[in-house]
Formats: sequence, structure tokens, C-alpha cells
Amino acid sequence: MRMLGTYALKHPIVLETRDPSKADEVKEEELKPAGFMVTLRRPKGKDLTVFDRHGDAMVAATLDMIERLSQLDATEVANLDGEDVAELGNLLERFAPNGQPTGATSSAT
Repeated sequence: MRMLGTYALKHPIVLETRDPSKADEVKEEELKPAGFMVTLRRPKGKDLTVFDRHGDAMVAATLDMIERLSQLDATEVANLDGEDVAELGNLLERFAPNGQPTGATSSAT
């Protein structure tokens, strides 16, 4: 498998659930620990169509690409910490239309 890169999570992936009968009680389940190595494979043409489907919704496209190119499942990707999403997005930014920055290296205009 052709690798794009690896990234060590800075924050654990935590799933929060609520019991409807106990509205004030939140249960946390750690899905992946901080330090877990996420490996992204290089995208293929069929993977890049994600950007067409999401249009200008770059965060949605980034999350979709992370799910497609990594070993993380949909629930894990949906619960990634924002900082980890930004860093993984930085690995993918050169494949985004117009090379649009998705993470910490982007600048406000």
C-alpha cells in the first residue's frame, strides 16, 4: 500500500453517549488513545471525487477523506478532536482543489 503519511493523535478519540433516562449523565468511551498512529494511504482518483460531492464544504470533505484513506471507521472519524482533524487535513491539503488549506497552516482572509 502506498502511504501518504502517519500521524500520532494528540487527543484520544472519545465517544460520548447519554442515557435518555438520565439526561445529566454522560458516558465516555475511549475508542482510540492519544498517541494512536493513524496511517493515511495515498488517494486514488476515485477518492478525489469526494471533493466534487462536498463542493465548498471542506471540513466534510476532509472528514470523508480521512475515513476513506485511514484505518479509522466513521464513528471514530466523527469523534476526532478538532486539532487532530486539522493536522490530518494538512496531510491531505495538496490534493484538495486549489490546494486549499484545511488546518493550522490556513490563514484568515
